[in-house]
Amino acid sequence: MWAAPADIQDDVHISGLNEGDLLTLRPIPVNAPADVVLERLKSYRFAPVFEANVAQSEVRLIEADQRSLRFLSSYENDSAEVLLFVQPVSEGRCVVRGIVSSVKCQQERMAILRQHNWLLSEARNSIEAELGSPLTPPVEVAPKIVQFHARPDSVARTESSGAVTALRVSVKRKWSECDDVMAFELVPLEGALPTAQPGSHIDVRLPNGLTRQYSIVNGPGEGSSYQIGVKRELDSRGGSECLHEVVREGDLLAISAPRNNFPLRRDAEKTILIAGGIGVTPICAMAQALHHQGLAYELHHFARTASHIAFARRLSQAGVNHRQHLGLDAAATAKMLHDVLAKYEPSQQVYVCGPGPMLTAARQIAQENGWPESAVHFEYFANDTLIDDSSSFEVSLARSNLSLTVGAGETILEVLRRNGVDMPSSCEQGACGTCMVSVLEGEPFHQDVYLNNDEKKQGKKIMTCVSRALGKRLVLDI
Repeated sequence: MWAAPADIQDDVHISGLNEGDLLTLRPIPVNAPADVVLERLKSYRFAPVFEANVAQSEVRLIEADQRSLRFLSSYENDSAEVLLFVQPVSEGRCVVRGIVSSVKCQQERMAILRQHNWLLSEARNSIEAELGSPLTPPVEVAPKIVQFHARPDSVARTESSGAVTALRVSVKRKWSECDDVMAFELVPLEGALPTAQPGSHIDVRLPNGLTRQYSIVNGPGEGSSYQIGVKRELDSRGGSECLHEVVREGDLLAISAPRNNFPLRRDAEKTILIAGGIGVTPICAMAQALHHQGLAYELHHFARTASHIAFARRLSQAGVNHRQHLGLDAAATAKMLHDVLAKYEPSQQVYVCGPGPMLTAARQIAQENGWPESAVHFEYFANDTLIDDSSSFEVSLARSNLSLTVGAGETILEVLRRNGVDMPSSCEQGACGTCMVSVLEGEPFHQDVYLNNDEKKQGKKIMTCVSRALGKRLVLDI
């Protein structure tokens, strides 16, 4: 996907690169105008393979236009092409992106990534030092999204989202919260932000066009800004990488109003909070609220090491009792969960958020120890279920008097939108509940991680982004 602050051609064509061998480089943000960066990068030099020396490699600029540069590097019998894109973000900022051809083995891929990350970072530092950083403050833009493809007959699929990101905020602060986690404080450009209850999350529209969901960690009385924590995922699809590498203090972002699919009850005699890794973000807000109101609670945080505990200082400063369980393997984690959930007492509630396997284990252990499903609340950050989309079936829309066919390889959500039904969505992987609708007839084939087991057995709700019909027909309340 390509984004620009002004209209450009409808498609950006990239000819001549073999699509199957491409390696995408990490984006490098630069505080300089795009045309200046493009000109400076014409002298870019790199080695074709990781064993070669950059100084000994022959590098030629073989193609250039107003948005990209194409290089060929040769060393002895090895050669590689690199295509660099310079993407405007604002009048004084841009992002350098790149594609490398013919990278075969994993060892070479990692070495090439490191080489170009270092070379492009050095180029950025040189450009910013020469021009002064930044030239102008970031300005708000409404990117026009267009597709690019590696061959004229191959079009990359753009990512869509039904999320509404109507609020405009500025990144007031950005800091390293702990290993692999970057924290952000977002303030409104004007007016006040909507109130966020514990467990709420917001959709964040990123500069690369993607939309991602992040829980708000705010405590009571912190209504002038939102704070979020973002873990850098090794297999990032562009969300966490963009926030870690591209977004900086002073940048403008579009966000949604808070939504709460993981609400905190305040009527429990005791609340048990269990967090795994970055799953502490919604739990953090809950713990601060319970502590502030003087309600009984326990907070258990599982992580690899102390340096992987996010928002520990925030919790400590708020006076929250924070029990850390570090470096436990799966068996030791299960044993600790058995201790934490050893005996259910009426009027107790438990809230769990973290990696999928830990959530599954916690829910199973709670069931074994007599916890009713109504007292066990959970929020998955992702759906690890292997989705089966091989079936074909019919959906009838009761309110719209419309019957549609959902074919193999497509979702109910996609078919509804294609036929003019304006459906909200957010994660589009069955974890957030945004696209849930009521089922009037038929038996759903549930593939989400949002509904609990009792709700799935009832068959009254379905997540249109991943779930399907067990039979030939579903009647939906739409």
